[in-house]
This record gives sequence, structure tokens and C-alpha cells, in this order.
Amino acid sequence: MALDWYVGKTQRRKESAFQIALGGHGIEVFNPEIIVVKRGRKQWEPLFPTYLFCRVDPESDLWPQIRWARGLSYFLGSEGTPAPVASPLVEEIRERVELWNRGGWESAYEPGDWVRVGDGALTGLDAVFSRYLPCRQRCEVLVSLLGRMHTVQLPTTSIEALKPVALLGR
Repeated sequence: MALDWYVGKTQRRKESAFQIALGGHGIEVFNPEIIVVKRGRKQWEPLFPTYLFCRVDPESDLWPQIRWARGLSYFLGSEGTPAPVASPLVEEIRERVELWNRGGWESAYEPGDWVRVGDGALTGLDAVFSRYLPCRQRCEVLVSLLGRMHTVQLPTTSIEALKPVALLGR
């Protein structure tokens, strides 16, 4: 019996029902949820809304109960065949979610910090960090272009802190 990870697409807000249904069959389900701050309060939010990782064997006798479990729409794949997801990828997501939820997202940048864009069309430009957009793993920065300040969304990995020495030339 070969257990692989698969991605199940659930009906909107039915992730928990699907998780409970599969848990009843002893199937491992991973629903990555992260802590986000909204209106000054911390709350849990799914990293991939309506998508869950399930460690199953499509050839097992349990497959019909899994495939038609409450809350599930379908499994990602082609021509009705679910496509497996590499275990190292799922473990990487799990580690990053744990790091994020331990507060790793809080300490990197504060609103008003000067940062430099490290890749993309705006490479090398200095910007002012505005806020995180955690569900998208992006952030919002203010960039001066054509004499005006513009709000730009970038991947959090494409910015780096400006060293205090770099700020002296301003």
C-alpha cells in the first residue's frame, strides 16, 4: 500500500467536515492554517482556502469513502486521476507554516522600515515597508516612481532590509 500526498479541493468552508470525515477512517490530513492579524486581533486563516493535503492510497479499499467524503469536490489531477504531491514539498509547507505561526512573520519588518527590492521589475529600488499580506505570502511597500509614491505588492522574499549605512546617503 503506497501512501502519497494528494490535494483535495473542498467545498467552500467545508474543510473541517472533510477533515473529520477522513479522520474517522484514520487518514492523515494536513490543512495549513496561519495566524493573521485583522483589526488588531490574531485569528487563524487557511493558507490555501478550500484545499487540503491528504495522505492516501487511491488503490485502497477506502478510496470510495475518501472520494465521496463529505465536503470534498474533487482531487487535483487530470482525467479523473488524482496527481500525487511530493512529500518533501508538503513537509516544506508544514515547516514554513510552523515558523510563521511561532511569530516568524512578526519580526522581519515593521511599517516604515526602509527596504530594497531584490528581484523583479523594480530590482534595486528603495521602498518603505507598509504591511504583510500573509495569505498571499506577499507584502505591500511604497515606492517612489515618477515623483509620486505608489503602493506595490511584492513577494515577501523579494525585499531585503536596508542597512543603516545605506540610509545615511538620503
